[in-house]
Formats: sequence, structure tokens, C-alpha cells
Amino acid sequence: MAKWLFQVMKNLRVKNAPSGGRSGGKVGSFSRDPKAIQVKRVGYQLTNASGGGGRDNFETPEADFNIIDQAIKRDSYLMQSVMKYEELIFKSGWTLQGKNDQSLQYVKLRLDMMAIATGIPTEELFQGIARDIVRYSNCFIVKARAKNGQGLPPGISVMAVPPAKDPVAGYFRLPPQTMQIARDQNGNIVKYRQEVQGASKPIEFRPEDIIHIKVNVPPGKAFGDPWLAPVLEDVRLLRKVEENAALLLYRHIFPLLKYKVGLAEPGWEATDEELEELRAIIEDMPTDGAIVLPERHDVEAVDINPIDGKPYLEYFENRVFSGLGLSQVDFGRGDTANRSTADAMTGIKADRVKGLQQTIMMQIDKYIIDELLVEGGFDPIVNPEFDVNFVFNEIELERKIAKETHEVFKFNNNIQTWEETRINMGMDPVADESRLHFNMIGAATSKEADNKNQPENQNGKRIGPKRATERVREIHQKYFYDKATPTQVIKENKSSDDKKLQENVMDHVSDEEYQHLIQKLEEMYFDIEQDTIDYFKQQQSKMTYPLKDTKGLFGSLHFGTKQMESAIRKYAEVVFKQGVANAKDDLDRKNEPSFKHSLALQTIHMYTQESLSNLKKQIISLLEERLEGAENLSEATLIIKGVFESMRFKIRTIAKVLVARSYNYGYALSIMNYGVNKAKVVYTGEECSSCKEKAKGLMELKQLSDLDEVSVFYKIPPWHPNCECELKAVLEGGEM
Repeated sequence: MAKWLFQVMKNLRVKNAPSGGRSGGKVGSFSRDPKAIQVKRVGYQLTNASGGGGRDNFETPEADFNIIDQAIKRDSYLMQSVMKYEELIFKSGWTLQGKNDQSLQYVKLRLDMMAIATGIPTEELFQGIARDIVRYSNCFIVKARAKNGQGLPPGISVMAVPPAKDPVAGYFRLPPQTMQIARDQNGNIVKYRQEVQGASKPIEFRPEDIIHIKVNVPPGKAFGDPWLAPVLEDVRLLRKVEENAALLLYRHIFPLLKYKVGLAEPGWEATDEELEELRAIIEDMPTDGAIVLPERHDVEAVDINPIDGKPYLEYFENRVFSGLGLSQVDFGRGDTANRSTADAMTGIKADRVKGLQQTIMMQIDKYIIDELLVEGGFDPIVNPEFDVNFVFNEIELERKIAKETHEVFKFNNNIQTWEETRINMGMDPVADESRLHFNMIGAATSKEADNKNQPENQNGKRIGPKRATERVREIHQKYFYDKATPTQVIKENKSSDDKKLQENVMDHVSDEEYQHLIQKLEEMYFDIEQDTIDYFKQQQSKMTYPLKDTKGLFGSLHFGTKQMESAIRKYAEVVFKQGVANAKDDLDRKNEPSFKHSLALQTIHMYTQESLSNLKKQIISLLEERLEGAENLSEATLIIKGVFESMRFKIRTIAKVLVARSYNYGYALSIMNYGVNKAKVVYTGEECSSCKEKAKGLMELKQLSDLDEVSVFYKIPPWHPNCECELKAVLEGGEM
């Protein structure tokens, strides 16, 4: 029994996990060798190769890319359509976005160096990718490798991604109409080949040396289907109808004339010589000429009943527009369209462009940027902070403005948080809030107004207890006018001051809400314990020994701690804001402190996650250690209960420490922002040598002001579990 439990714990270890971090900003590696991690395709794929799937059976696209290319060159509708799509995709430009500045600058450096080495600007490369996607729905890019480091930026350490032996030095587009693909019967690509008419022999490429970006790919196919292919027949039909309309127009401009020579009377008949002479006159007559005929000659136009060809022309033209995904407005015909109709038609075109942009962004990220990051040691799988994304800017500014206005409306009406608002607007949730307009300009204006109402000099603004002279005046008032003895007055004031000193940080927390939080956390903890026990009981009922499926063993512990993390985090945010509000009240300030609120809250979130993660690791470690000696499931159940019971006290400890630290954190950041340089640690009066030592002197906030919000969090009380020490602002002259 001990062996199978031990095997269960061993099976929980994650294979292929990244190694620990290294110095220099880079982290451990993750195996990128396809032989180690690639999952083989399952099931047969569709192929149009003559010999079926295989290494030497190359397949070509079903659509003829050469015909599409010729049609675009010759037809104005097709040329204008593809140009509109190509221009719209890059209408607002693009950016590279990433959280880690080091990895972001590295990618920019690699792309700039490639532009120099290949002579192809990065913008031209990306626009060429979009051009091939719009025209052929396929784009082929070959990688030029850096032999002996040639073409790489100087001073940069780069390692090739297996199975390649050399890193990438540049990218070159290949004409899609010249490419062929060889796949096995399951659809795994084994080779690419480029065959150009007039070349001595085809060129073959390994799969790792080709990037194939494609859209509109049917299942089992190797190539994407061009959206222009079915439109070609509609364009041919439209041109045929237009040709017939031109013939009809020609017929009516130059009508068929019937010439009659002679009369049906004896002696007045036409002779052959007369007919030949008239034919010669008509053939030699100019288009706008006229002839004079005797009474025996008659000329009349043949009466033809014409049809109205306009509806047919409009139908076939609209059919072409529909196939192109455009409207008459896009071609400058807006006679019958109002603004609303034009916006709707433009929106349909923009949706298609955004779909193409999404595909291009996704595949550039996957096949170009990710490989460059891994070559430089910035593997986004190991550390998501290293991820760099290729992002198109918004092409519909009116829609963007409407969306952002709506997000601001939801924030102003307390529907969503500041972080949610920034995320929904496509921005990073953490920002330097000191650079916001109010904190840069509005806060200064508000501070000037406050200073006029309550003047402040180099010694600060008095907001604490009254000065000694005013205290004497108060005693004098009570002694002479309120008939109180000096001893009574002094005792009363001393009692009030002592009571104020006995306050602790937990006094600022609603006891009812705090106890509700503790109760909720203990219920979650109990549910985790029961779920873990139930998992073992389920295995007993299934008679599955040893355990083969260990996914659910600690699943409840993982998700349960996530729920506890969410509950503690929400309450800590409330307490943090209470600390900010109390600092504002203590210093009698009207303006809000201008520190990085989002970064501060993120620090609290990270501390909460770290604390509960450590608790989870301790529980798993104890279970692994003690369950190894279990003889049966009954004994294992008792061990589980014992482990959870021994760690139960840590739930209250984590909650109390986080609540106390969050309050002091909000208070400390606020008074530092208000210019207070010193703070006093208010000791609770309990027997604690550490707290007594910390409370003897004043805390120099100037030293903390040089740190960021994250560092300040770890420099303030509580100093130990169950510590309730509180920070209080101290102004110049020792006033509080």
C-alpha cells in the first residue's frame, strides 16, 4: 500500500518542466525539439498529389494562382478590390507590444538587423505577407540561416531552435504559385519544393526552413482556398454581359438600314448595274454623310424591339461586388446610400479586414516572433512576461472611440474596476498613475487651493493634537469656567491619549466583516479537506490500485486555494482603500494621493497568491511524506485529516497578516505621497520584544520613498504573525 501511495506522489511531478531562473534576466529553458514535444497527426488527410501522400509526392493548390494573378492585372474591379484590402490592413500601422522591455527591445533589434542584412525593410516584409494573403490566401516565407553568425546583431547570444543548426538571419517571400508541398498520409509536412519555369531544377526545403501562412484552409488540405477563385467566373460573366451591351449600343447608334431600289411597275424595275452603283456609293459614304436619291429609291431603318439591359448589368455587377465583399459605396457610387447605410457597408468590409489581420497577427507571432524570442533565450512558455506580440492598430477610429467611451462610462458608474477598464480598452492593467492628467496638473491645482484655505509652511500643516500652550489654555478654561480641578483635567486628557495609543491596526477593520471572512475561509478549507478524502474513497470504490489517474488527487486543493485567494484579495483591497482614506483624513487633505494604485493592488494580489501557494506546497509535502507509510485507505484518511488540521491555524494567520499589511500599506503610500517624512509604529502593548524594539524610534519614510510600491510593501508592519502594529504619520516638530 505504501508503494502505490508513493507512486501516486511521484506521478504528480510535471515532466519537461522549465528549469530554475538564471542571472541576466533570462530563465530556464523548455525543450523546443519537435522530436521531444511534437504530437503526431492522427487520421488521414486529403491530398491532390497524383501518387498519394509521401515524401516525393508533391501536391499543388487546387486553385490556379497564375490565373488569379493574371485576372488581377487585367480586371480593374479585382485590382481595386485587392488594393483596398491591402491598404486597409496597414491603414493605421502596427506595433510590437510586450511587458518585458528587454525582450521587446531584443525583437526590435533582430528585425532591424534582418532588414539591414537582407535589404528588405521590416515594413515591406509584413506588407508583402498581407499582399499574398489577400491575393492567394497563402504566403510562403523561407528562412535564411546565419552561417557562422553572419547577419546576427553584434554582442547578442543566439541559439538555433532545434532541429535547425543555425539561427535565423533573414526572411524572404516566395511566389505562392511556385510552391508545392509533400505530406505523409496523416498530413505531416515532410518537404517543400519550389518549381519555377525555366529553372534548371526545383529547390527543396526542409519544413523548419519554411513558414507557410494561410487562411481559409479546409480540413485535411495543405493550401488555403483563395477567396478570389469563385469570383473569377462572376467577373467573366459580367464582362460578357458588358460586351453584349456594347454590341447592342453599337447596333442602336448605327442602325440597320434597308435600301429599296426600283418600283413594282413595268419599266421601273432596278437593274444590276444600278444596284452595284448604289452599293459602291454606300460603302464609300462617310458615317455622317448623306446621299441624294430619285423617287425610285427608298431608305428605311429596320425596326428592332430592344430590351432594357440595365437590370441585367446591375445584377451581375452586384454579384461581383458581393463576391469581393465590397459595395457600390466602396467604388464611389453613393447616390442612393445615406450615412447609416454607408457605415453599415463599410463595417462589413472592416470585419473582413479585421479577420485577415487577426490571422496575420496570430501566425506572425507564432512562426516569426516566438522563434526569435526562443533563439535569444526569452522563451514565453517558461516566462509569459517575455512574450512579444505583433499588433495591428485599430482601423475604425469611430468604433474605437465609441467603445472606449462606453468603457469609461462603466467605470464612472461603478460597474467595473480601473484594471478591467484598461484591459477592455486593450491596454496593460498596470500603469504609472502619477503620469495621469489629474495627478500631474489637477492635483497640483487642488493642492494650491487647499493651501489657501489651510496655509502650510516649511514645518508642515498642523493636523494632530493641540500644542502645549493650547493644552494649558484648555485646562485653564475647564478649571475656571467648568469648575473642574486641574488633576481631573490632566487625568482626563492623559486617559484620552493613552486610549489613543492603545489603538491597533485591526481597530480599523469591521469585526463583523472580518469574522465573516474567516468563517468563509474555514468553510473553503474544510471543503478542500473533504474533497481530498472523497477522492481516495472514490478510488476505493473503483478498486483502482495503484492509482493511474492522479489528476484529481490535489485538484481540489489547487482550485480551493484559488477561491480562498480571491476572497482574501477582495477584502484586502477594501482594507487598503480604508488605509488610504484614513491617511487623507489624518492629514486633512482633500486631494487623493497620486501613487500607482493599480501596481499597489497587484502587489497585494501577488503576496496573497504567494502566501496561499506556500500553504498548498506545505500541505502537499506533508501528505507526500506521511502517506508513504500508510497501510490502507482508512489510515490514509486519518493522515489527511491530521495534516489539514495541523495547518488550519495558518488560514487565520495569513488572513490577519494580509489585512493588517494592506491597511498599513495604503496608509504608508498615502502619507509618503503627501510629503510626510516620518511615521511612528504604534505598539499594541502586548509582550513582544520585536514590536517594542520597532516602536522605540521613528520610521524614516525618506528611505522608503526611493523604493517603488512593491518594495514598500515588505518594509512596513506587521513584523510577524498576529502583529497588530499600526503606522501613524509624524509631522515636523513631532506632531501626530
